[in-house]
Amino acid sequence: MPDGLYIEPAVLRQLASQHDQVARDTREWAKPPTEWLANFEPTYGKIADPVKRALERYYDARQRAGEALAKEHENTRDSLLAAADAYEQADEDMGRNIGRIADPDGSGLLVPAGPTPNGLITPGLDGPSSSGATPVDAPPGDVSAPAATTATPPPAATSATSPTGGETMAPAASANQGATAAVPPTGTDGTTTTPGASGTPAAAAANGAMAPGGTYGGPLGPSGPSGGPSGPSAGGGGGGGDDRVSSPPPGGPTDGTPIPAVTPFGAAVAAAKDKAAEPDYVVGGAVSDDLVIARTLLSAVLAAAEPAIGMTWAVSVMRGPAGAGVFITSNEGRGWLPAGLFLPREVSTPWLWDELLNDGSHESASPWEGVSDPARVLAEFGLAWGAKANAKLSALVSSGPIDSGLRTRFADVPMEDLVGPAYDLDLRVLTPDTVDRLDLAGSIPAREQVSVVPDANVRSRCVELAVDAQAQLARSATAPVEAAASRAIRDRILAAVQANSPVPRQWWDELQEADDLLAASMIPRRVDVGRVGLGELRVDDEVSDLRAMAWERRCNELVALLAQEPSRQSLRDAVFAHEQIVNHPAFVQIPPSVAATETEHVARPAAGTGTVSASEQATAPVQASAPPAGAVSPPPVVAGPPAGAVPPVTPPDTAQGR
Repeated sequence: MPDGLYIEPAVLRQLASQHDQVARDTREWAKPPTEWLANFEPTYGKIADPVKRALERYYDARQRAGEALAKEHENTRDSLLAAADAYEQADEDMGRNIGRIADPDGSGLLVPAGPTPNGLITPGLDGPSSSGATPVDAPPGDVSAPAATTATPPPAATSATSPTGGETMAPAASANQGATAAVPPTGTDGTTTTPGASGTPAAAAANGAMAPGGTYGGPLGPSGPSGGPSGPSAGGGGGGGDDRVSSPPPGGPTDGTPIPAVTPFGAAVAAAKDKAAEPDYVVGGAVSDDLVIARTLLSAVLAAAEPAIGMTWAVSVMRGPAGAGVFITSNEGRGWLPAGLFLPREVSTPWLWDELLNDGSHESASPWEGVSDPARVLAEFGLAWGAKANAKLSALVSSGPIDSGLRTRFADVPMEDLVGPAYDLDLRVLTPDTVDRLDLAGSIPAREQVSVVPDANVRSRCVELAVDAQAQLARSATAPVEAAASRAIRDRILAAVQANSPVPRQWWDELQEADDLLAASMIPRRVDVGRVGLGELRVDDEVSDLRAMAWERRCNELVALLAQEPSRQSLRDAVFAHEQIVNHPAFVQIPPSVAATETEHVARPAAGTGTVSASEQATAPVQASAPPAGAVSPPPVVAGPPAGAVPPVTPPDTAQGR
């Protein structure tokens, strides 16, 4: 199946003109109203001078911000124009050098005949070449390709007669094919076609025409739909074997444009579009390209991620003048992503745009945490983001059911629910066109933090992150009743890890079981917002317990990562899980309490009592223990003088005095 990425210089120049217009409009908008400010004091008097100064500061700041924004648009314009010129120059260089590639021994000077990729007509050689060979000329009116001039032209380089009677020249041989060129098959209309191109004329790309279906606009970047010439990674066309060295996929007769390699995601999307385009005998059943993109990504995510209790995923596509954007989220925390999942670079998540969505109030810019339906989260994000980016929701898919209210509200948006896994695209392996969850949703300081950790300290750093998260949760968040068991298990495991003692396998199993129970306990706590109108969600205060349980699960994840072999990827996963706790907007870090040093003091005796306290009764007798060092013990209590020490005193006899 051929795939390709078509880059038209005209499209790049059109985008450059748009950026130039935006830059001019921005500068015009940022200009301060000098005439109005000049008449401010005569109109409002001296008493309004503080207001005037404040307005001048405001308009000055606005002008500087507008100039900076306009400069960015101009830089983008210059980059687009430079890219368009570079692509055209590459076209011309490839057309001039293709003959030299096909004739490595330098026996003849090869000049391509016929139309070149940029639309210019390059005449072929009409006389004998330097090696004495005569070039092969095409009759007038034929679609000719660059003819390879060799000492003895091979049989494959001769012209072939099409069913219509016209002659169609074979394309010049490429570097991998040697000096022998293959004759591409011809269609019933006499046009030259590319094998495996489903009957699409290959000359369309050379004439500057967009391939059928166009390409994905904006930040998507995967290859265009089927119908165009395939890239180098697509293998050979037709039914032959995959021989990338001897017979790469031939292009059109005038195809000299270097085509980038097709990404796995782009190939999967193109395959899904071809499958959806098959006749299904449904009148008006056209399939949306954006719906195919969203469904392909969601199916691959469901196939790559481990099944989790109560977790639902959703993917949306938003399209605007600048192109399309793909967004993914789950109903766990703030769009949590599992470890071992590598998403295409074109994908984003709505939880990254808090700063741009914030309206200046103290409320959260994305108050959707705890919503049970991730499709509702993406719909809410589409309303908030679309108003700022001049984009609108163009497709929405979910692994769970989609509320009927969403379908009614977005009646013109293609939707699909209950999407299942598909294994056409493997997102469990990191490739050059994919990123892990830290690159996708992590902060820049976190990524820099990972890069400076030596390989020898990866294990110790993972332990530090787990211990820090456990300590911060103990200080800052009250443990839900459902999380008490997992906290106790984490304490045991971390104590053993810090003591360099082996952790029994049973403890890891207990941690997994406790985490599963915690995940099940979160299901009834999620908020069903089916009766809440779009744009009216404010559920921050209702999900505090659910948020605390999500933090406990991230801490479970941090400790569970210690069971793996230490690696750079496990460190990146640990940093992401740690950030999900400490960088949460609602998480308040409480510093550890400072313990004061104990000072010695003098123990004073109790005055006026001869009784013994309860604490003294519980201790050993006085004579059996010595007083502590530095303390002064009270004197012993004497009941009275010993017997006989004081003579008895008798009263005088009063009877004699009478």
